[in-house]
Amino acid sequence: MELHQLRYFVAVAESGGFSKAAKRCFVAQPSLSQQIIKLESELGSKLFDRLGRSVVLTETGKALLPKARLILSETDNIKSGIADQVDSGAGTLTTGIIPTIAPYLLPGSLKRFSESFPQAKLVLNENLTETLIEGIVDLEIDVAIMSLPIENKLIASEALFEDLLMLALSPDHPLSEAGKIRVEDLKEIPFIALDEQQCLGEQVKNFCYEKQINPDIICRTWNLSTIQQLVSFGNGVSLVPEMLVKSDTTGLCAYRNIEDQAPARTVVAVWHKHRKPSKLARGFIQVIKEEYDYLLRPREIQ
Repeated sequence: MELHQLRYFVAVAESGGFSKAAKRCFVAQPSLSQQIIKLESELGSKLFDRLGRSVVLTETGKALLPKARLILSETDNIKSGIADQVDSGAGTLTTGIIPTIAPYLLPGSLKRFSESFPQAKLVLNENLTETLIEGIVDLEIDVAIMSLPIENKLIASEALFEDLLMLALSPDHPLSEAGKIRVEDLKEIPFIALDEQQCLGEQVKNFCYEKQINPDIICRTWNLSTIQQLVSFGNGVSLVPEMLVKSDTTGLCAYRNIEDQAPARTVVAVWHKHRKPSKLARGFIQVIKEEYDYLLRPREIQ
């Protein structure tokens, strides 16, 4: 028994004939008649007595009619209910974000998202790129925020912004007062690096390789806050994302741009390529972009 068969049955019952019902349902009369015959065959009983050009319900037809109307009404309610839920922004969104972005964009983004979608439930997963990609491929994560490159054919991405990498150093480091800092200034000076299992650590490594510099790495760490602390005590320098710089109100570190061919990472939103981002996913992507813009704007105005 299929829904369209019930719709055809109700149309015939209410219009009193197959021809009128076919016009009402925008189908050819032979097709409608065939579906009614299939429905009668499944039920094992006739639904209509044919009286010339008109039809009347049999006892089986009379018994089925209120049930068919109820089923069709409930089906329409389900459709409209789902549409209302989507339009209202209700539902659950499972998101992911890498650790070198989460501390700087997530708090403000959560506030923006809850204001825009008060009926939504947001589930968060802060983790490494590889783990988040696995979650998306396994359909456990709807959308994630990370940085390029991403090498997986099942992943679709949308570039959100370019996050500049800046040189972090102690305020009394000689380079803090230099007129301009160039890539070559990073050669042979103590360097504190993020572990290469973090995508940012791998990106910094690749940047140094491309520029043919070999920094003297004296420490590897998993945490950008550890890098800040070590740099502030003069243990070395490091490359850190601009979103960290704009979030840092401690004054413990100095930050400088690299003038020639400054490094940057491309921050993207990713999802499974066979799944269209939902309204909630699009909303989350938008608040991430808005929060990054907001983060950069106040410092530029000051």
